[in-house]
Amino acid sequence: MRGTVKKSGSSWYVQFDLGKDPQTGKRKQKKKRGFKTQKEAQKYLNEQLNAIHKGTFFEPKDITFSEYVDYWFENYAVSNTSQKTMEVYSYIIKQHLKPSLGHFKISKLLPSHLQEYYSKKLKDGKIEGGGLSAQSVKHHHRLISKVLKDAVKWEFLTRNVAESVEPPKTKKTEMHTWDSYEVKTFLYSSRTSTYYWVYLTAIYTGMRRGEILGLRWQDVDFENHIIYVRQTMQPIINQGLTFKEPKSGKGRSITITPFLTKELKKLYKKQLENKLSFGSSYQDQGLVFSQVNGNPLQPSEVSKKFLKAIEAANLHRIRFHDLRHTHATLMLQQGVHPKVVSERLGHSTISITLDIYSHVLPNMQKEAANQFDQLLDSL
Repeated sequence: MRGTVKKSGSSWYVQFDLGKDPQTGKRKQKKKRGFKTQKEAQKYLNEQLNAIHKGTFFEPKDITFSEYVDYWFENYAVSNTSQKTMEVYSYIIKQHLKPSLGHFKISKLLPSHLQEYYSKKLKDGKIEGGGLSAQSVKHHHRLISKVLKDAVKWEFLTRNVAESVEPPKTKKTEMHTWDSYEVKTFLYSSRTSTYYWVYLTAIYTGMRRGEILGLRWQDVDFENHIIYVRQTMQPIINQGLTFKEPKSGKGRSITITPFLTKELKKLYKKQLENKLSFGSSYQDQGLVFSQVNGNPLQPSEVSKKFLKAIEAANLHRIRFHDLRHTHATLMLQQGVHPKVVSERLGHSTISITLDIYSHVLPNMQKEAANQFDQLLDSL
């Protein structure tokens, strides 16, 4: 299949061959105008020719939601999302969206169809029986909205019907953290565990589990007491463990305490001993936290061991991710500026930090008022 990009006045247009009409035998062509630049027109043409080659090209008036969502997945999700996100999208599309909404012509899809879909999923959306959570259905809504938003952009539709639908409201998840006494109790109890350094790093830095397990020795600056977060570990179905950029899309640096630096040096020495012990069979990947033979730690195993360590310490149960919340909460309670905490956590904006940890701020306000009162007490 061939196509051309041409200029007409101040804008550009594309024209490409759709093959022969099976009824008339004549060649069919499609033309699209209104591109501001040649580059924009060429990109559109390449996308359409690629879709024709793959057999996923459809005329907007004839396409079903099932056909379109396959087209969207091939032409957007595959090249614009991470492997993990793509897997999640693929599962939702195959298990939920296509069976329930796939038969509708995309041009005939109504807000009421989506509203009925959400209600049904809340009642009996699980494959094994029972309803999906409001949070899960909200994820479905976000995906549908994105899919239809692109349909408007690509001129399959004139409006996004998902914008007229109210997704289910979700309750804010209650945050569970430890205070300083509980942190000390836990670290003392788990001091002989092979995962001790993992727990210690999580508490002292607020790093995510994947960031901790993806940390390499080359990312640790012992001299200046800095950890550089440059990659994160992510388990991928059928691919095992992979490493990619951090969640924010860019790395960050975290200043660490002399105590954590000293403890990581101990771990480094222990790893050198393991290398000598295993010899050529040691799987050196440069990771700070690894199995005794050098292989990466399994994220799920780290979380399981963490829960067992909590039981052994006789503390109230929290998730591994809550160590990140614990780090942030303790820092804020000590009067550390929210901007600094935000940078340590890798939040894209300080507003995210303030929103998540708003429960800590009222106490900080009270303490600040008391300190100011003491400052001017002599007046």
